[in-house]
Amino acid sequence: MAQIDKDLIQPRDEPDSERLHRLARAGLSAVPILGGAITEIFNSLIEPPLTRRRTEWMIQVSDAINDLYKKGIVTEQDLQHNETFLTTLFHASAIAIKNHQSAKREALRNAVINSALPGAPDDTVQQIFVNLIDSCTSWHIALLQLFQGPEKWAAQKDHKFPDLYMGALSDIVTSAFPALAGQEHIYQIIWQELFRTNFVSSESLSGTMSGSGLLAKRTMDFGDQFLKLYLSRNFQRQPRPDGGIRPAARLSDG
Repeated sequence: MAQIDKDLIQPRDEPDSERLHRLARAGLSAVPILGGAITEIFNSLIEPPLTRRRTEWMIQVSDAINDLYKKGIVTEQDLQHNETFLTTLFHASAIAIKNHQSAKREALRNAVINSALPGAPDDTVQQIFVNLIDSCTSWHIALLQLFQGPEKWAAQKDHKFPDLYMGALSDIVTSAFPALAGQEHIYQIIWQELFRTNFVSSESLSGTMSGSGLLAKRTMDFGDQFLKLYLSRNFQRQPRPDGGIRPAARLSDG
């Protein structure tokens, strides 16, 4: 079966992003005196990274699609007529090109590939999950993984939680991630966002409960499905302490 030739990955048509770049460059050139200098700065800072990101993403997706071809899971004709796959590919591509985090790009690739497989989630779930990959931070993923099973998480990380007769879920958070100690405003915002997305069952990390309750699973089916389908192994690394928090009305871009 013919596969995607990655050596031929060169944009032949001008996409919207390039058109915007060209128009912005033209506008900057019109600025009196400094126009030319500003345009050169714009070209040197924006154009090379954009082209590199786009090419890297196209190769990453091509590798994954070629793997499906080799395994006989799908054919080129299958994908050409799979509207869910095409929509997810276009959506994920737009997000991937504007992101520098390899973990997010890998998760977006997983989203594209999962959309091509038999039994893929329906279009609504696909779009929700792709948007969440775009908007969540690595701390969102870290907390979701932790409360999918604190005892299992501890065993995998060779971590020992304090022996607590009573305590709050926030005690588990700061034990697992010392970088979050003293940053309650950060992890409480993140937890509220996970709760509003129906990823976790508990509304708050505050409130006292028994020691056994502290180690109980808190993720819901929706959160488990997200982790199973789209989690990149790179997300398993401990994130930076700052977390990149923005207003709680939406999941933040990491």
